[in-house]
Amino acid sequence: MRQRSHRPLLGIMVTELNRKLPFGSSDFYEHLTYHGATKGLDVFVFSPNRIDWKQELVRGYTYLSERQEWVMKLFPLPSIIYDRCFFNNKESYQQYRYHVSKLRETPHIRFLGYGLSGKWEVDQILQKDNTLHLYLPETCLLTNGIELRKWFRTRSDVFLKPQGGSQGRGALHIHKIRSTDGISSYHIKGRDAHNQPIERDFKNFDSCWFWLRNLIGMRPYLIQEYLTLHSTEGMAYDVRSLVQKNGRGLWESTGMAVRIGKPGSITSNLHGGGTAEDVSSFLTKEFGDSKANELIATLAMLSSRIPPFLEAHHGRLAELGIDLGIDIYGRVWILEVNSKPGRSIFARTHNEKARTKSIANPIHYAGFLLHKKLS
Repeated sequence: MRQRSHRPLLGIMVTELNRKLPFGSSDFYEHLTYHGATKGLDVFVFSPNRIDWKQELVRGYTYLSERQEWVMKLFPLPSIIYDRCFFNNKESYQQYRYHVSKLRETPHIRFLGYGLSGKWEVDQILQKDNTLHLYLPETCLLTNGIELRKWFRTRSDVFLKPQGGSQGRGALHIHKIRSTDGISSYHIKGRDAHNQPIERDFKNFDSCWFWLRNLIGMRPYLIQEYLTLHSTEGMAYDVRSLVQKNGRGLWESTGMAVRIGKPGSITSNLHGGGTAEDVSSFLTKEFGDSKANELIATLAMLSSRIPPFLEAHHGRLAELGIDLGIDIYGRVWILEVNSKPGRSIFARTHNEKARTKSIANPIHYAGFLLHKKLS
């Protein structure tokens, strides 16, 4: 059945999953449907691979609140697209590439924002800002074993992470143990591509590199200086700051929360079994009142400075999840910037105001773009 709609359509673009309801985050999209209805927007979820370009129709799913279920229908191409596609690898991206490019080139369709490229490209943009540059850890592309060996000449620890990974998958900490006979051994701790914990010891660099090459395969990786981002109790933690465009098309801070990794984890990601806490109380406990206030001011400054600068060099963005680290010396670091952030931290910290705002803002911004387009 074809959906007839005189109201503007917001299409949530997703990658398909092999299950009955072929997409994740259905609770989030259900809430978006509700907020959309209050603003005169019809919301549906679709995969770009389900578009009939001849008829300009797409098979998608809409949530019927009165029946409390998702229903499949045919829709015309949407006026606005909210990109929530997640690609696990290059092959996955290639499956969707043609359709996504075609949607971008369609004149009457607007995207809320365009997804950021990999971590390396983002790092290279941020390096151009003289202030942001001071908060970025030293980073380079992992091209070969010689490059990694060079890093270990001057340090005992390095951090490796995939160029396009998320949720802590594939992140590794390598520690070099210097011995009296001049041959150093190496200890690796982290998570594999499936987010499973791994820990290995190697008697020399060559055996360590051989194992790493097999683990990493062809995936592009970054080498980064290792930062001691641990609480006084020895738990890995960082601060997730969510910034979004509002109904006036302006950037604003939706909220921040501390993410704490489970014991023994090298990252703080919630998908790895971590927890979330309020920023102010956590930092006060760690650093005391005065230093906590100073840190929060720095976190706020970075949260307001990063979005417009990135957008000026990249193109339109709608929201960003900015991950900020604080080392044991109280120095703030920019760890990662994600253009397709989750928002579960606010539910975990029981911050209902920020949680509601985080869901409503994409709808408000979609309304702004539609109004701007019509006026």
